[in-house]
Amino acid sequence: MAITTLILLVCGCNQKKESSETTRTSLKPQLKLAHQISLGNVAPDNIPEVTKENWSFGVPYTKPVLAPDGKSVLVVEQAKMTMYDTATGRKIWEKPTYGGIDNYWVSGDRIYLTEKYGNKREKEHGYLICLDRKSGDELWRYDVNKDLLPLVQKYKPADAQVSICCYIKFSVYDNYVFVDGYTTWAAGKSNDRVEVLLCLGEDGKCNWKVESHGYPGIYSLSKMQVINGKLVMGTYSYGDNINGPAYVHAYDIKTGKELWKFYVEHDDELAYKETTSVNAGVVGDKVVAVANFGKVYVLDENGKKINEFVAFKPVKHNEYTICTNVWESSVDFGKNVLILAPQKTNVKGVTQYYAKAPVEHPDAGSVMVYDLNGNLQWKFRLGGNVTNMLVRGRYLLLGTSHNQDNLDYSYCGVYAFDLSQKGEGSELKATEQSVLEKYIDYYQTDGAILWDSMGVSDDGKVICATTWPTRVGTEKHGQHILYILKME
Repeated sequence: MAITTLILLVCGCNQKKESSETTRTSLKPQLKLAHQISLGNVAPDNIPEVTKENWSFGVPYTKPVLAPDGKSVLVVEQAKMTMYDTATGRKIWEKPTYGGIDNYWVSGDRIYLTEKYGNKREKEHGYLICLDRKSGDELWRYDVNKDLLPLVQKYKPADAQVSICCYIKFSVYDNYVFVDGYTTWAAGKSNDRVEVLLCLGEDGKCNWKVESHGYPGIYSLSKMQVINGKLVMGTYSYGDNINGPAYVHAYDIKTGKELWKFYVEHDDELAYKETTSVNAGVVGDKVVAVANFGKVYVLDENGKKINEFVAFKPVKHNEYTICTNVWESSVDFGKNVLILAPQKTNVKGVTQYYAKAPVEHPDAGSVMVYDLNGNLQWKFRLGGNVTNMLVRGRYLLLGTSHNQDNLDYSYCGVYAFDLSQKGEGSELKATEQSVLEKYIDYYQTDGAILWDSMGVSDDGKVICATTWPTRVGTEKHGQHILYILKME
């Protein structure tokens, strides 16, 4: 197995931080700040305490919706949305917004936004909204909750407490908009949900619909991508003995018919708890399914297994088993490669989210690049945890928050790497020239870049990221800022 490990610890305290090992030449591109724009004040009750489990749930943090050509960015705050010219930093237009958004997509001259879900509260409506990118005018909206409410009324017990109401995730492919919406609730110690998968046309009209009750359901913490007319996605299970195993499956994009299903059984040796989350994506002519505990399956487009491997494993420390995991935001799929960013360290058998581990897992807080044969090509050791991972051609761009193991905020920012540089089959020192060929640059931000808070143009040359203040106890970290960076 070819293993090339790059350990890049970016040191210093300036806004632009580079390590002494990464001195560059004038021929190498650099991340340069084009504009830094202070955004609205954040109310104290919207500054989350990061030592609590699910600390980001319900927080209306700002999202930057960058145009594919990189010429404009729509900054969506809780009360307003503002379109900026990325070259000048000037406002193009500004309009009231919908109380925050969850997910977004830019396709041609259209911007698609989803209204923020209800956190432990019920909502009457839940819209996917289509805007004209140039003017901000609304072209149409689709109420996903109107499809969910009959299912909620049918299956939710009267005394059950809603957990998440009308969370909407979607993807755009050709003239189709594929939309998944779900509502979850808790009844005692049991979790349940209802879900719809919709195919909308460019006019916002529904072409077909699939309904689901219970877990694993249709979709969860996964990509939603198309391969040869098949819509592929992964699911989530609270436990094989509770919901049955999670799986990756595919639907016909024209009819909504389920075409195949590949089960991913839980692995008690690898996982720190009994849940299984499967993130599925497309790499070339293959489907790749990644379990949260590190097992990877490579399938053909019809769901037949070609290969499987383990990307990371637990380690023993005295009587403790030290684990890590990956989720939707910490997995991406490049050209013939799989990119993983294992998150915080967990101690097996310990239920408290921020229980202090005796040691950090050696892969937590790093980025790992695998080929589909299971060979580790690169390993980047970072100071913070990856919250945004975007591949644009040869470039890998990462947005990071604080280190979730030691709560260090020194490494929040944007990292850039060159994926075209291949591993050389030997372990490398950070001082070697081959490291410099893969690492491009790092820009430090004032505070954490939260999930879905970074956009990158199609050519990888324009990066927009927003930071949001967070706190540890009563100590506040970071500001509410839009960063417009250029790779030059």
